[in-house]
Amino acid sequence: MLLLFLEKVLRRSVGKYFSIIRKTKEGVIRYGIFTEVNFSDHEVIDKKKCLVIEKGKYKIAPRECPNESLERNKACQSVIDNSQSSFDEFWSDDGVVSEYLGQARQQFYSDVLRACGEYLRGRVIDVGCGPGFVLKVLSPHEAVEALYGVDFSRFSIKRCREELPIGMFLMGDIYHLACTNDAFDVVICMETLEHLERAPEAIEELFRICRKGGHVIMTVPNGARDEYVGHLNFWTEQDFRGVLDGRKVVKFQYFQEGMAMMFIAECT
Repeated sequence: MLLLFLEKVLRRSVGKYFSIIRKTKEGVIRYGIFTEVNFSDHEVIDKKKCLVIEKGKYKIAPRECPNESLERNKACQSVIDNSQSSFDEFWSDDGVVSEYLGQARQQFYSDVLRACGEYLRGRVIDVGCGPGFVLKVLSPHEAVEALYGVDFSRFSIKRCREELPIGMFLMGDIYHLACTNDAFDVVICMETLEHLERAPEAIEELFRICRKGGHVIMTVPNGARDEYVGHLNFWTEQDFRGVLDGRKVVKFQYFQEGMAMMFIAECT
């Protein structure tokens, strides 16, 4: 865990200028971009043009073409350890929350909900509900009968209750949700699983509380492009399908120009 934390700190402090490659990968860096290469397949690399990265070691290499798009705003960078106290501090600050819920993020949430509109009905719960924006957008939806939210931050729950009095909000542990089996028609979990050390266990809980024939809607960053230091998981589409362990994905879509992924899985 210490190495993982140090890696996050390095990414946060020097990520604009340096590439930090995980020790489990091998490949080459050219023009500041890392490409994974399997050298056991006898790839021929021009070492004059590329920096060769070997497995088993962390490598920090200068970015030849710093990408300004990798800059992160202060609000998004303020949580890096995923602890309850950090998120309490995050959700209790009106200025930080206002910056976090900027136009781009609101548009992202709205786009996702529009894309999964045909699956939204009945009793809906948002697990990791944060400031409650997702449920607030859903509140006028005619097919939705009741709205619920769960988060482990008391300040998240306090904010949600103020923003959406008609919703029902509870503090809870995503690994042990205080809900009966098959309790909801739709279970939403957006931008949460990437923060978890035991994501597969959390996914099991999401499906446990969803009724048969209902749907679990999940969004996660595209790990091939994600560099945020507060994330513990960096899944590609295929990686996350593997985590879902054969569950039936009825809809998949990229958002934010490929930066985020949505999976809608049927509960069977």
